Amino acid sequence: QMVCIAIFVDFQYEDMELMYPKLRLEEEGFQVIIVGAHPKGMKYTGKYGYPVVSDLCIDDLKVEEIDGLIIPGGFSPDYMRRNVKMLKAIIDLNSRKAPIAAICHGPWMFCSARLPNGKPIADGRKMTSFCAIKDDLINAGATWTDADVVVDENLITSRTPGDLTPFCRAIIAAVRARSGDSKP
Repeated sequence: QMVCIAIFVDFQYEDMELMYPKLRLEEEGFQVIIVGAHPKGMKYTGKYGYPVVSDLCIDDLKVEEIDGLIIPGGFSPDYMRRNVKMLKAIIDLNSRKAPIAAICHGPWMFCSARLPNGKPIADGRKMTSFCAIKDDLINAGATWTDADVVVDENLITSRTPGDLTPFCRAIIAAVRARSGDSKP
């Protein structure tokens, strides 16, 4: 069965942080689905005007059928963190220790997604992000570090589009390790 990775999207996403991982994962032979808050087929426009059409609405996502998740940055995480179903998907994937990767403002989702005990997923985890949300992650209990990519168990975080190469390498390695694929 083909590995399936979801990428969350909403308006004003960081264009490169969605398209670069999408194309890299497709090159690796993974199925990539774009999941938005609006009905399937919605055209979302990135910060720089690049359009992407959703494959699925979050209402129809079966979390048990995906092997990992990518959360791009830009302004979209400010919308997505208000979406209860997107937050629940993150909680469910995290409980399965599935790879969840967030870049730039994407780690904001780890402040808003809360475990059954009420603590944010960020609590007690090592992370990086765009510098503007550093305080939010620290206040949510994360240990923040300024690095191109930080891998803490199943959570993968990066700072900016300049970090996309190590970010994607970490995602591919995590997905392969979890699926038992030994390709380098």
